[in-house]
Amino acid sequence: FPSHDNPTIHAAAYRSLGYEGSYEAREVKENELGSFLQSNLKQQEWIGFSLTMPLKEQLCLLAERLDISIDERSKRIASANTLFRDGERWRATSTDVTGFEFLLREKKISQVAILGSGGTARSAIESLPRDTDEIVIYRRNRNRDVDLKRALSHHSLVFRDWSEIANAWDASVVINTVPSSACRDIEESFRAPDLLIDALYSPWPPPLSKRALNSSCEVMSGIDLLCAQALGQIRLMTGINFDVMQMFEHLKHTALQAVS
Repeated sequence: FPSHDNPTIHAAAYRSLGYEGSYEAREVKENELGSFLQSNLKQQEWIGFSLTMPLKEQLCLLAERLDISIDERSKRIASANTLFRDGERWRATSTDVTGFEFLLREKKISQVAILGSGGTARSAIESLPRDTDEIVIYRRNRNRDVDLKRALSHHSLVFRDWSEIANAWDASVVINTVPSSACRDIEESFRAPDLLIDALYSPWPPPLSKRALNSSCEVMSGIDLLCAQALGQIRLMTGINFDVMQMFEHLKHTALQAVS
């Protein structure tokens, strides 16, 4: 049940590391996740699972019943995309968070605009330094505001209606987490920030990335994020340490070839 491009980059990593293992896509519906995991977590040949939405949130709801240990960050954002075996114990974490941290590791961040308020947005916010001056969330409904404020209380969050989206480009860093269909609402208002992180990679190139690539701003695409979050999964599932920058470049080259 990972996205269809995950097997491509994980297979490339395994070949690079000389690791004997396979990584394949399985489609599991949200209401089937509990029974799927209950059956497969007992099988010794499995070393890990990657999950896409909405299964990232569903896993957090099922964890206690399935005796899965979830780290505090993933609990806070109610989203875990990675299951891995730790001895006889199964653990869950969010390499989406560590993926964002990897991409932002050398950046000076002050003003951030987040487009969207779902699981990817929560991962992005969790990854930001605690001394970030301003985090403004532009969302299409207010249903998640209270939960977001409570979960991410270590940050000062400001919420804005989607109708104010044109103001997002005033921030030095803009992180887009909404689907391509919603991006059409904001393409016309685009003004180049210092940095755009666009979580989308399909279809390639996604609309905001395409506009940004034709402007003066720095762009980190959904392919960058896909590869950055995979670094943590590969390390946790195989138990092998590796040069993360070298592996990131290898995975990115592989992913770009796959979408071109």
